Amino acid sequence: MISNFIPVIGIEVHCQLNTKAKMFSDAKHNNDDPVNTNISPIDLGLPGTLPTVNKFAVSKAIRLAHLLHMEIDHILRFDRKNYFYQDLPKGYQITQQFYPIGKNGYIEIGNNKKIRIQRIHIEEDTAKEMNVNGHIHLDYNRAGVPLIEIVSEPDIHSAEEAVSYLVNLKRLLVFMNISDGKMENGSLRADINVSLSIFGSDKKNQRVEIKNVNSFANIAKAINYEIERQSELLLLNKKIDEVTLKWNEQTKTTEFIRSKLKEDQYSYQVEPNILPIKLDNQFLKESIQINEKTPNEIKENYSKLGVSEKMIDQLLDDYDLYKIFDYVFCSTKSINLTITWILVELVSFLKNHNFSMNWVDNKKINLIIKLLGLLESNKINGKQAKIIFPIMLLEIKEPLIIMKEKNMVQITDEKVLTDLLNKIIDQNINMLSNYNNRSERVLKFYLGMLMKETNGQANPNIANKILIKLIKNRINK
Repeated sequence: MISNFIPVIGIEVHCQLNTKAKMFSDAKHNNDDPVNTNISPIDLGLPGTLPTVNKFAVSKAIRLAHLLHMEIDHILRFDRKNYFYQDLPKGYQITQQFYPIGKNGYIEIGNNKKIRIQRIHIEEDTAKEMNVNGHIHLDYNRAGVPLIEIVSEPDIHSAEEAVSYLVNLKRLLVFMNISDGKMENGSLRADINVSLSIFGSDKKNQRVEIKNVNSFANIAKAINYEIERQSELLLLNKKIDEVTLKWNEQTKTTEFIRSKLKEDQYSYQVEPNILPIKLDNQFLKESIQINEKTPNEIKENYSKLGVSEKMIDQLLDDYDLYKIFDYVFCSTKSINLTITWILVELVSFLKNHNFSMNWVDNKKINLIIKLLGLLESNKINGKQAKIIFPIMLLEIKEPLIIMKEKNMVQITDEKVLTDLLNKIIDQNINMLSNYNNRSERVLKFYLGMLMKETNGQANPNIANKILIKLIKNRINK
C-alpha cells in the first residue's frame, strides 16, 4: 500500500512451447537458427495455404492446464484476431478468444497464497522485430511458433508477489518440459497490467500495460516505478490514461508506446480453416501424464536431505544445473559431496572461465563423478581434488592419470605411515605432554608434519587413526 493506494496487478505471460515444429505448419522451430531460415508459406499467409494443428503443442497446453488445476476444454476450437501490423504477415493471428483450452486455475506462490489464473489459450507467435541502424528488420523464423498465453486474475499486490508468481510459473514450464522459459530468447515474455485502488474501496482506477519486460529484476523495477508514478498522479487528482508502455532500462522509467486497444477493436471471428476437434480421452490421459518431478517435489525431496532453501532455489532457477546436480547425486549417493563440487566448485569454475552450463557435457559429468569416487574412497584429499578438478575438465583427462602425473597417489600402507609417524613423534617428543589438555592441537601438529614429510600424499583419515593409537600407547606406558 502506497499513500493509501493498493496496487492491483495482473500478468499476461506469452510462453513459447518447446516443440520441434510450428503451431500450424511443419516449419522447424528453433530459436538458435539463422534468421529467416525456418519459413513456411502457411506462416506467411500465402494464398492457397491451409493450417494444420500441431498435436504436440496441444498436448503441452493440456499438460499445463492440468498442472494449474484448470478446467480443460475437451473440444479444441480456434479464432482469428484481426489486426494489421508489420510483424503479422497474414493480417490476423490464429488464437483462442472464445474457447480457451483451460480456465479457472491457480498457482501457489508461497505463504499459502494462490494467484488465480483466469485462462490459458493456444495461439501462434508473430515475426520477431529488430531495430538495426534505425531500420526495422523482421525475422519470420518466429512467425507461427506455438504460444500459450497465460492470463492471471488481478490478485497480485506488489512487485515481490509478481516476481514470485513468474518465478514459480517459469519453474513449472521448464521442469515439466513445456517451454525452455528463456526470456533472453523471447521464449517467455510478460505483459504487466498495473492499476491502483483506494484502500477500503472496491473501485479501481484505469490500468496501464507494460509490455515485454526482459527480466524479472526489470519487471520488479517497472512495477515499483509505475506504482509510484500513478500514486503521484492520483494524489494530484490527475487522470491516469489507459495506455501501453515499455520499460526503459537506461532511464529506469516507463515510456508511452500507444493507446490501449480494446478487445472489440480486433474484430474476432471463428477461424474458418480449422474445424472444432474433439479431444479423445486417451489423448487427454497421455497429455496429463507426469513423468518428471515437479518443482515442489524436488524442493521437498532435497529439503529432507538437508539442502538449504537458498541452494534449492539455485537449482530450480537453472534447469541445466539441476540436471547435472541430480545426476551426480544419484550416481554418488553423497549429498554433501554433490553440493560442494557442483553448487560451489563447478559453478565457480564456469563463472571464472566464462563458460555456460551447456559446456558441461556427459563426458565431463562422468569425470566429476570419478573424482568424487576418489574422494569418497580417501584416495585423494580435498586439496588434491581442487588441483585435479580444473585440469580434468579443461583437458578432458581422467583424474587417475592426473594423480599420477602430479605424484598425488596417496600413501595408505599402515606400516609405512606408522614408521613415519613414530619418527615424527620421536623428533618432536615434547609435544606429547600437551596431549591430555590440548589433544586437537597436538594431533594437528603431528599430522601437519606428516603431510609436509610426504608432500601431502599421506591419507589423512588412516594417518589420524594410527596417530591416536600411537600417542595413547606412548602415554599409557
